[in-house]
Amino acid sequence: MKQENKNKVKDTLSDLLGDLPDEIPGLSCENPLPKISRSDSSQTAQMDKAKKKATRVMTSLLKFYLSEEIIEEHEYIKAKASIDEYALSMLIRQMQNSETAISILMDMIHEGDIAPRMFEVLSDMQRTLLDIIKSQTMYMMAIEENAKKLSRDIDVYKGRSENDNSKNKSKGLKARGTKEIMRALQQTIQDEDIEDVDTDTNEK
Repeated sequence: MKQENKNKVKDTLSDLLGDLPDEIPGLSCENPLPKISRSDSSQTAQMDKAKKKATRVMTSLLKFYLSEEIIEEHEYIKAKASIDEYALSMLIRQMQNSETAISILMDMIHEGDIAPRMFEVLSDMQRTLLDIIKSQTMYMMAIEENAKKLSRDIDVYKGRSENDNSKNKSKGLKARGTKEIMRALQQTIQDEDIEDVDTDTNEK
């Protein structure tokens, strides 16, 4: 009797399972769900934008004060520019984050969340944004001053190199003071056997 009851239960389950459709309507795999792509507001995209902006600023600044040949020739200039680009991109990114946070907070306040704490946080964020802007401005001034100093130093170095080369190539006299100049002139006259015109005239 028990065996018959078990068989009836198996048959009933088989009938129920057999009645189920192979696929649930609306869940076919013919049209898979679209892949979720990162929007432009993602952290990676925003960081890339900040880096590109910092690179453009640094490239324009260096080309304004230095020639492309000098930039490519000196490894220090390229290394320093890379560090400045990174620091500037981080400042730009922090400013973007602060602007986004302030916009979200303002939207929440406009939607009715007018708790005193919300206005306190908003005030702190605005103050932080102003500090970041000041830091960015000061950093830009420091970068520009450094580029000016590099330009002056390179000009001075080139001037000294050109003077040294001209001195090495020329056969001029190297003397200090009037006595040394006169002594050098007399030695030169004796070495080259230059005749004294006045002496010859007096002898005649």
